[in-house]
Amino acid sequence: MQTASPYPVIAERSLRPVPRKLLRGARRDPAELPEQPPGTVLVFHTKGGYQAFAERRHLTGSEEAVVQAVAVSVVDVRGRYVLVGVPIPSSDLAHDFPVQVTFRCTVKDAARVVEEGPRDLHMLLGAYLREDLELQKMGLDWGIEGIHRLRPLVVARVKAFFEVVPPQVEGVEVALSSVDVLLPADVKDHARGMKGMRWEEEANDLRAAIESKDVARIEAFLHRGNVGRLALGISRNAVPIADAVTMLGAVEEQQAARIFEVIRALPEGALDFLPIDTRALFQEAMRVAGVNSSATSEAPPLEQRGAGKHSEPRPLGLEESDD
Repeated sequence: MQTASPYPVIAERSLRPVPRKLLRGARRDPAELPEQPPGTVLVFHTKGGYQAFAERRHLTGSEEAVVQAVAVSVVDVRGRYVLVGVPIPSSDLAHDFPVQVTFRCTVKDAARVVEEGPRDLHMLLGAYLREDLELQKMGLDWGIEGIHRLRPLVVARVKAFFEVVPPQVEGVEVALSSVDVLLPADVKDHARGMKGMRWEEEANDLRAAIESKDVARIEAFLHRGNVGRLALGISRNAVPIADAVTMLGAVEEQQAARIFEVIRALPEGALDFLPIDTRALFQEAMRVAGVNSSATSEAPPLEQRGAGKHSEPRPLGLEESDD
């Protein structure tokens, strides 16, 4: 558990003298004592020194140390993780490398802590880290972009310094828990912003590619004529299938009508000179128009009606123009 509150001495208070009464022992009002949260002990400062009450019971106020005390301290005796931050300079004047070190601290002697130890381990351990001058110079050859290569060097340096010169804290056992080099907050915000822009650009490119592919598909459908357009409408739920069938039949009837109009407009014998299969053309037109195929088989083929002496279509050659 990380904490920024004072540790290990979390509260202190001066105490007034307790008057003694005849036939009755002196007694201090327990309301004068500070609140004692769980995991803490009261340490009383008397003329004989410091005395810690580690017993988990309510004080009556008649205890000799309580009566004689001129001050009382509340000491947290639970193990705590103390987080200490120390900046070290980089080659970039605009940024420092924030070094974050976590210590595991446990009070072993509450009375000694009050008598000789620190009131706040955060300040003491921060000063301890700043005593390592080599640590303070490690970032000078690195810009903020080199933080990933600098980090293992700083971790190794702090661990080595702790092993060779461990912190001396009266009444407290200190262990090194972790070391890290953090990215400055403004640099992290900038990197997140740049990453967001790159992701947005990639998303826009993907949307554009999908849109281009969709446009190409639609264009291909439109180039297929009426059938393709109706198929596209069905796929997009814009045209019901029944309506599509009706519209397609109407389109084919219009096409058949135009074919008949073209055939009727041809001059006598013109079909003999067109390089097309006129029978197949006629039958397709009749099929589109919905005329029974048996009826078409009884009708004389177009090449026999006004086709003259030629039984097969033939193109007009240049040699005939000389006749």
